Amino acid sequence: MKYLCYDSALNEEYTLITLMKRYPRHISLFAGTDDEGIWDAAPWLFTVKDNFYELQGQMLIQLEHCTLFETKDLLKDVCDFLHTKMYRQVNDRQEYYRIWDARVLLKYLDECNEIDRQSFFQVFDDVYTEANAAELYKWTLQANGRVANVLISKAEALPVIPDEELEEEDDEPVTAGADEKTPVEVPSRQDEGNEMPPAAEEQPKRRKFFID
Repeated sequence: MKYLCYDSALNEEYTLITLMKRYPRHISLFAGTDDEGIWDAAPWLFTVKDNFYELQGQMLIQLEHCTLFETKDLLKDVCDFLHTKMYRQVNDRQEYYRIWDARVLLKYLDECNEIDRQSFFQVFDDVYTEANAAELYKWTLQANGRVANVLISKAEALPVIPDEELEEEDDEPVTAGADEKTPVEVPSRQDEGNEMPPAAEEQPKRRKFFID
C-alpha cells in the first residue's frame, strides 16, 4: 500500500479538505498524542491508490514537500511507527521533529545511524519524494547501509485506477484523528466556505516542530 504524508501546516486547509474527500481512509499523525486536538496544522496520512499529483492543476491545491510511503503495514501501524521519529527524548527533554516533511526526512535518513536506518526500511519498502512536475525520487536502502534514489515517473509510481476500483471497500477502517470508527464528514466544494470537519469544532491548538 502507498500512503501520502501531507503537511497541512505548509500546504493549508483547502487541499487537506480536498484530500479528505478524495481519500476517506486517513489519519492524523497527531492521533493518540498530546497534539491530537490540532487538525488544520497537523500532518495527515492518506491511503492512496491513484496519482494524487493530478490535483495540482486545480486552483488552490498545494502539495509541497509531501512524502509517499510504500509498505505492507496498515495505516494505524504506520502512524504509530512515525510517532517514534516525531517525538524523541534528548537529554531528558522531549523534542519534536517534522519527520513528515520530505526535507527533514531525507536529512534524517542521511544522518541517522545504520541501525535506525535499517529499522526504518524494515517498515517501509520504499519512500518517494517529488523531483519535478513529472517525476519522483524513489529512495531505497542499499546493501551498503546507505539510502540511494532513482528517478521514476509519477505515472509509474501512481498508476491511474478506474473510478469503480477506487470506490471499492477494503478491510481497513476509515479513520479520523484518533478514532478509527468515526469517518470525517467533509463538506462538498460548494459548502466548504469556513466549515471544518466535526473533529475540529474546538479551537485548534498549535505546536512548533523543529524543521531539522
